[in-house]
Order: sequence, then structure tokens, then C-alpha cells
Amino acid sequence: MGAWIEGWLEQIHARQLDRIAAAYAVVGWLLVQAASIALPAFDAPPWALRWLIVATIVGFPLALIAGWLLNKGEAREGARPSLKGREAIFLGLIGLVAVLSLGELALHWSSAPRGTAAQTLTASPRSVAVLPFDNMSGDPKQKYFSEGISSELIGLLARNPALHVAARTSSFFFEGKEQDIRAIAEKLNVRAVLEGSVQSDGSHLHIEASLVNAADGYQLWSQSYDRSLSDILAVQADIARAIAKALAPALTGAPARSHIPEPAQIDPAIYRDYLQAQFYFDQRLSEGQTPTSQDALNRAVTLFRKVAAAAPDFADGQASLASALYTIEHGTELDSEIHHALERALALDPENPQALVVSIEIANNKWDWNGILQNAAILKRTAAHTAIGAQGLAAASFAFNLPEVTDYAREWARLDPFSYTAWAHLTNGYFANARFEDAIAAANEALTLHPDDPVTKEYKCVSLASLDRIADAKAALDALTKPGVPMPLQTHCRFFITFHSAGSKAAVAFVDSVLARNPADAGDVADVGFMLSHTDAVDQAMDWYERAFTPQYWGFGFYPGKTAPQTFLDNPRWIALTQKPQYRAWAAAREKAKAELSDAKP
Repeated sequence: MGAWIEGWLEQIHARQLDRIAAAYAVVGWLLVQAASIALPAFDAPPWALRWLIVATIVGFPLALIAGWLLNKGEAREGARPSLKGREAIFLGLIGLVAVLSLGELALHWSSAPRGTAAQTLTASPRSVAVLPFDNMSGDPKQKYFSEGISSELIGLLARNPALHVAARTSSFFFEGKEQDIRAIAEKLNVRAVLEGSVQSDGSHLHIEASLVNAADGYQLWSQSYDRSLSDILAVQADIARAIAKALAPALTGAPARSHIPEPAQIDPAIYRDYLQAQFYFDQRLSEGQTPTSQDALNRAVTLFRKVAAAAPDFADGQASLASALYTIEHGTELDSEIHHALERALALDPENPQALVVSIEIANNKWDWNGILQNAAILKRTAAHTAIGAQGLAAASFAFNLPEVTDYAREWARLDPFSYTAWAHLTNGYFANARFEDAIAAANEALTLHPDDPVTKEYKCVSLASLDRIADAKAALDALTKPGVPMPLQTHCRFFITFHSAGSKAAVAFVDSVLARNPADAGDVADVGFMLSHTDAVDQAMDWYERAFTPQYWGFGFYPGKTAPQTFLDNPRWIALTQKPQYRAWAAAREKAKAELSDAKP
């Protein structure tokens, strides 16, 4: 045994493997250290550093193999000659170490438990979160004012493409929660946090603001403002510029760049109405569909209308009115008022992100493909780094059934990790691309934030069934059978469970039974066509699809795509439908969208 060990050591020394190992360890360590500093500075995705480490680890045994094969060396006189069998064993062991190392790392990352929605990507060096400012007026009813100023600062900062700004939903998630600034920054994936207070007394305004470096807890910048309330927009712009100036040299070493638009002039009382309206509107968005939230939305619309009439040159007021009206009515009753507000907002501020997002959604409903592309191009150029910009680009990608919808929706969720709406859209995008495992994971994130969201539960159920995880899908179905859940969501879940467990014939029979009992339980005509498109009843599915070929029911992004079998897509009736002028116009615009939206940020 001792002779064998001695022989191994002689061969290692003769082939200089000890020197190769030492040199590799030093170079590899230096490479990883340099990359850990350089990659975040260039906003490289976190997987880049992880896979560099993997490559370095796996490369170690491969370097030893190369050294063994290429460097025969000279053993000392009298040393035992190398045996081919021994070489094979040695090389095999090194190869096995490489394979096991890679396998263990892959298993570790694939099986690592997912965290909450707050645990996302590594923070950018130019990232900041604005916490809700404290209301120091002594009147709880003035909370809307301090929160409104915080929201407006988020919007102003987000207009600077050099910065990554956490969205309002996530920043305000920590309101009233006693947490350390560093912990908040970690959960929001930011390097700096802005906090402050607001006190208004009649026409006088006092604001305290400080920017804290989350890495060490020290202030990067602080300032107090004593101004007339009529100067509120100018004060907000000053704070935003100061933060951009403080962040650039302190955290990135780059010069400051200001992209803050010049503040508009607005009567202080009207601006208070605007902030009050935003308070109600945000309340509605955070609570979902409830009677209370509907009342908040109605109050918001009333105040936004008042602001738009009193301050017609205030772009944000016009854009907010359009957004609130669109939330109330997706039909035609409010089209004229929405169109007028959007037109006015974009005339005043052609890069207003809220107006652009609403314009994209309306254009999709009207099959205005060029309108989608035009507005998406502006968003991509000016606001792709923001949560609302990513939201609009995700909507544009979804309208054209592009896989990039998941890239943009994932960026939206990264910038707004506590927004269940962002995670719900990401779930939808993954499902549309038949990425069912990812859809389930995103659905779980959404449901941690909004446990009662039935639509997300439906996507989760259908995704589980599509992976033949029937028992899990049935458990998800149980959550959809509670009172108040729309019956079509239960129907869709039951259909896919039936289809994947009992086959096509049973699934068609299930749909027929639902239609015979109550057609409304199956959803609209597009829903019925979508379900049947997965079965052998192709002609029956086409009957429903042809009825659904109208903007009243249909956005082309919902066409079966990757979830339907190729046999359906090859059916002559489906091919004939795709030759209609409306579909061909969409397909032509889709080709253009592929080029314009394909380089989404992962």
C-alpha cells in the first residue's frame, strides 16, 4: 500500500500537478474576487458570478487532467514506472470529482427553497427606495399628503434612467413596520433608502429628507426645506435632483445626470386634491376588488376629474384620470373622456409613463397594433428601467404573444417585489409560454401577497394539471370551490384535470355538460375555444374560435400558441382563420415587435 502511495506522489510531483494546483488556486481566487467587484458595478445579472464560480471549481480537476496528459515529466531515478491502469483510475477519479462538483452545485441551486417575493436579484449600485414620509402635521387625515409627496418623488426619480427605483407598492409595504434600514434595503434590492417627514401648516411647508447608504447605515445626503406650499412641485424636483447627484459619485463613481422635468405650475389646493386622489387610487390597487376599494376608486375618479378641469396643463393629473377611468370601464362608455385625457397628457409630456401604459392597453383592446408599437418604443427608450415601464412593455409583448413577456414581467417583479399584480402577470406570461414550472413558482409568490386571488389560483391549478400533477391540481381546485369564486375559473381547472387524467373524450364531454347546464359557467366564447383546442374536437373548437374573432372577446395574445397541440395549429380551419386580414395585420405587426422588443432585459 505504501508503495502505491509513493508511486502516486512521485507521479504528481513529476508531472508538476502540485504547481499547477497552486497556480490555479491563486489565479482562480483572484478572478472570482475581481469579478465580485466588477460585475455588480456593470449591473451584470447575479447568475454571471455564480456560473463563473462554478466554471472555476469545475475547471480545477480539468486543469489537473490536462497537466497529467500533457506534462509527462521526469520521475526520479528508480521510481516505479507509471501504469496505464493507474493512470486510468487517477483520471477517472478527477473526472468524477468534476462531474460530482457540477452536479452538486446544480442540485443545490435547483432545489434551494424559494424565498418570499422580497428575495429577488442583487441590488444595482444605482438603486434607491423611497419610504413613505412621516406625517408630522398632528392630523392623521393629512397622511395622504406626506404619502403623496413620497409617491411623487418615486415617480420623479424613476424618470432618471441612471437610477433603479423601487416601486411604490413595495416601498410602502414597510409602512408601520419596525425594521432596520439595512433589512428593508435588502428586501427591496436597493443600495440606498430615502426617508423623511412632511409638515404642512396652512400655506407653509416643512420637509426633512435624508438619503442613507444601506451598506453602512451612514447618510449620503440630508436637507430640510421651508417653503410656501405653492412651491411643492419645485421642492420635489430639487429633492430628486439632489438624490441623483448624491447617488452617482457616492455609489457608482459616475458623474450625476439629471433627467427631472421642469415642474409645472399648479394651485396648492388643486395639488392637494391630486395627492388625495392618488391616495384613494393607490388604496384601491393595493386592496384588490372589494366594495371598499370600489368606493376608493370612485372617490379617486371624482377628484382626478376636478384636478384635470382645474389644471388642464398638469400632465400627471391628466394621465392619472385616464388610468382611473380605464380601470373603471374597459368598454366604450368612457372612451371619449379617456382619449381626451391621454391626448392632453402626452401632448404636455410625450414620455409620461402612466399615459403610455394606458395607451398600450387601450390600443390592444382596439387591435391598434401600430399604436402599441409606437407607445412601447417610447417606453423602452425612456422607462424600461422602471416598474411601470416594464409593466407596459410586458403588456405590449403579451399583445403579440412574444416570449419576451416573461423578461419584462420578471423585471417588473424585480423592481416591485411586493406587488402581487406584477407576480400575477409573470404567472400569466409563463403560462402563455407553456413554462408551467415557472408559472407555479410565480403563482406561489403572488399568492403569498394576495392569498385570495382566484385568477392566480386558476393558473396554478391548470399548470399543475399540465404537468400531470393531478393530486396537486385537485388540491388547488379545492381553493377555487369557495363561495364568491367565478364559476369559469373552476370550470377551466376541472377541464384540464379531466383532460390530463381521463383523456380528450372525457374532457370534451365535460365541456358539453357545462354548456348544457349553463354556458356562462364555461366563460366567454374564447375560453371555450381555448379549452377545446387542446382536445381532439378540433372542429368544435374552431366553431368557438371563429365566433371569438372580434375585439369584444379577443386579444391575439390569448390565441392558443404554445399550450395547444401542433395538430390543432395545423388544422385547415385554423390556418384559414390566420389568413383573415385582421390576423395577417396582427402577424405582420408581431414580426416588427419581435425586432423592437426582443432585447428585453432578463
